[in-house]
Amino acid sequence: MTAGLATDAPEPPPTGAAPEQVLVNGRREWLTRYIRRRLLILIPLAFIVTVAAFGLTHVAPGGPVAALLQDQAASPETIQAIKEKYRLNDSVPQQYWTWISGVAHGDFGRSIITNDSVLNEIGRRMDVTLTLNVAGIAIAILLGIPLGVLAALRRGRALDRLLVTVSVLFMSTPAFALGLFALYIFGFKLGMFPLYGPGSWVISRVHHLALPALVLGLHGMGFEMRLTRAAMLEQFEQDYIAFARARGLSSVHVTVRYALRNALIPVVTAAGLLFTGLLTGSVLVETVFSLPGLGTLLVNSVIAGDFPMIQGLLVIIAVWVILINIAVDVLYAFIDPRVGFAKATS
Repeated sequence: MTAGLATDAPEPPPTGAAPEQVLVNGRREWLTRYIRRRLLILIPLAFIVTVAAFGLTHVAPGGPVAALLQDQAASPETIQAIKEKYRLNDSVPQQYWTWISGVAHGDFGRSIITNDSVLNEIGRRMDVTLTLNVAGIAIAILLGIPLGVLAALRRGRALDRLLVTVSVLFMSTPAFALGLFALYIFGFKLGMFPLYGPGSWVISRVHHLALPALVLGLHGMGFEMRLTRAAMLEQFEQDYIAFARARGLSSVHVTVRYALRNALIPVVTAAGLLFTGLLTGSVLVETVFSLPGLGTLLVNSVIAGDFPMIQGLLVIIAVWVILINIAVDVLYAFIDPRVGFAKATS
């Protein structure tokens, strides 16, 4: 037991080190250990994701051959040629090993529809989806947090009730329905935004993606606002807030420096959930606005039975979601070191 404790404990600071430096070095060591442990989680999660993505083609009715043929009649020679091309005559573990070996080298196979590399197809569409999600999360955070703080400061008043109503409205409305409404009003009726397409150059792309990004942002803003309001109200009831006000500190100082800072843990959680939620929501938003992103590519690939593309997209999206969740956990440790310390020693 003693040896195990000695192994996990940080090395003693050098003689004569300043107390501040000792604290900084200790915190850095705990954070490094915590981040390392979180990154190690990627290994089993990535394995589970790849097994699930690979297994989809084998659990489909008729197996991968039926998915490729799409209920079209084919001669035995054609079926045999398909099996040889995709190595379907091998055992399932051998097929998985062949596929995962290619994935490890950046080879997800070739699209059945376009005969182009799956990774190339995903790369061409990644910027649209990434831009939409980053812009959407930025809008949700930049609007949701201040409005949540404002609602908490005006608790029980008319402004608070109005903001809560707006947040519930945006949270309850599906992103695609909000997109259709916005497209009809601001695109078709008012002509302020284009009706479809991503644009061809920088200014044009900003113009084309502004409305769908706003739709995603407003849909997530309601969730961010409600959670920020609840976290701020919880902090306002703490004793340290009363002590800070008794010391004569200004309301802005108490709200921003103390209450908001300690309410960031659930707010960061909401941001991480929003990022993954907007990623799935952008599938329908991209379809509504006819944007060539990963969402549209996934829908078209499912309809066409392009299982190499479906497998590649599932792996990319799943790894994306895992990395976002790990990034949120790491942010916890930076916002509140007690989180990192507790988990690093567990």
